[in-house]
Amino acid sequence: MRGLDREEYPPDTLHRLLRGVTFFKDLLSTNPEQFELLMSVTRFTSADQSEVILHKGESAEVLYFLLKGELSVLQSDVSNNALNLITAGEILGVMAMVLNSTRSASLKVNSRTALLAGIDYSHFDDLHDHSMFSLDTKLSFFRMLNANIRWNLEKNRFANPDHPLVAELRKVPLITKPRGTQEELQALHQQAHALAQLLCDWNESGAIAER
Repeated sequence: MRGLDREEYPPDTLHRLLRGVTFFKDLLSTNPEQFELLMSVTRFTSADQSEVILHKGESAEVLYFLLKGELSVLQSDVSNNALNLITAGEILGVMAMVLNSTRSASLKVNSRTALLAGIDYSHFDDLHDHSMFSLDTKLSFFRMLNANIRWNLEKNRFANPDHPLVAELRKVPLITKPRGTQEELQALHQQAHALAQLLCDWNESGAIAER
């Protein structure tokens, strides 16, 4: 992947691409200052067709958003059989990042080019530090993570309704803390770990929903 400067994309073009991701779109509309702060620590990268951009077994400290293009999910760097496809607007590597584990698959560019935005998890994983990103921004970030993991679990459940882990999914506690509070943030963080571990167990069972 090649790193990009924000100057390589006019602001209007960059904002249009970022609006394809709900987290960026909502932050831009509700808190432009936090959005600009987020942009200052976001890594923009591009990759060419057939390039393997993320590798199975590598660390996953950075959360990537696919802004443009299409990716294949592969069992390994040299595999030719796509397990799944990722399209613009989707998030990459949530499970491994939340669990502080290594990436479980490799990703290869299908389209002519791909454009990604990457955010280091270290900016969000300290729940009590709001010196850079506010409580509201961190709440939005973890709501996004939980929604993404749950969406993948629901796809698996729909494809395999009799899977034994369906019962475990129903046991994951709902968020009951007051909305917009530090307590909600802590509950979201705990739920993210519970959902990510469940998704990891489901993936390791081999019963993964096809897109």
